[in-house]
Amino acid sequence: MVAITDVQFSIQVTSLFMMMVPLHYWIKMRNEIHEEGFEKYQEEGNLKIHIILPMRNEITNVVRKISSIVSEIEPYQSATLTVADSNSYDGTRLAAEDFLRASNLSKERWEVRNFEILGKNVALNRVIEKNEADIFVMSDADAYVSPGWLRILLSRFSDEEVGVVSGIEIEDDGGSNFNSFYRRSSNWLRIMESRLDSTPVLEGSILAWRSESMGSFRFDERVNADDAQIGIHSIKSGYRSIVDPRITFEDFDNSKRTFRESVRRAQGLSITLIRNSNLSIIRGRRFARRSIFNAIALYIFFPWFALIFGLNALIAFSDDPVIGHSWEFYSVASILVVCLAPQGRSLILGSVISIVAHLQAMVGIRYNNWNPTRSSNYRN
Repeated sequence: MVAITDVQFSIQVTSLFMMMVPLHYWIKMRNEIHEEGFEKYQEEGNLKIHIILPMRNEITNVVRKISSIVSEIEPYQSATLTVADSNSYDGTRLAAEDFLRASNLSKERWEVRNFEILGKNVALNRVIEKNEADIFVMSDADAYVSPGWLRILLSRFSDEEVGVVSGIEIEDDGGSNFNSFYRRSSNWLRIMESRLDSTPVLEGSILAWRSESMGSFRFDERVNADDAQIGIHSIKSGYRSIVDPRITFEDFDNSKRTFRESVRRAQGLSITLIRNSNLSIIRGRRFARRSIFNAIALYIFFPWFALIFGLNALIAFSDDPVIGHSWEFYSVASILVVCLAPQGRSLILGSVISIVAHLQAMVGIRYNNWNPTRSSNYRN
């Protein structure tokens, strides 16, 4: 019995140590000073820009999304647009064509393409193969991006070290649910990492990259996480991957991310991080290794060690349910404290999302062919 208790204690200490890695990183980032002088960036001119709008059954968003994009790119004569439709059956493609024909954007500057092979990354690869551009910009159909985003993107690309630029989702001020807590924490960390060097966690809702920094890059069509794929490839190629807090976006209908959507995002990010885990030690940008190492620790290892910590504590305490000075009691007490705090519950939910995403990946459940949950009237 003593031997079993010793093993349980070792498991508990190891789990706690591994869980502290992201916390240590967070504290260290809090104590560092990262200032960004936006005035040093000047808008880069004479660049050929191509906007890609991937869509799949987006009849509720197609017109308002294209409208917001057209009004942004119209003054930039070097900017062109492709609506990449993944074989929608709700009228998305026809609505896009009708709107663009009636717009002030000349026919030479836009196209609507249909792809029978499903998958966002399939559409992205096909569009990139056909079009030549200095800068590619991708934006999700459900995201309303704050006006002026193109000017900001071009200004950031005046820094020749920057390969990828993304924006941040508008925070829900004062919210205490999982989405609000995650968004506030994630936005702050990504901004700080970007000021230091690079962040591996970007947003596909608005994402731009310099063609020169990508080389012969192609999106892996077997998984999602297009944003993580391109951001990490930029770092691997020696360029910075950043977010700019002046570029913000929100859902057109202010809807919150569902559990399934969160699992989808977590799975793609986890797969991409695992495949590129060597960047946390070697290759890529030296100062970006720390942010990649933390992302791996947070999104891959933390959820499982949190689960091990909880289960081990409950099993050990059930064998010896004594309230007093013991690691079993303190472990169970710490779990109760975490469950009572809103931030703690959000952390638990985030861990559950990651574990579900990992388990689904292990058994072959993938989300590369994604049908938006918003389009509930047009689901298969």
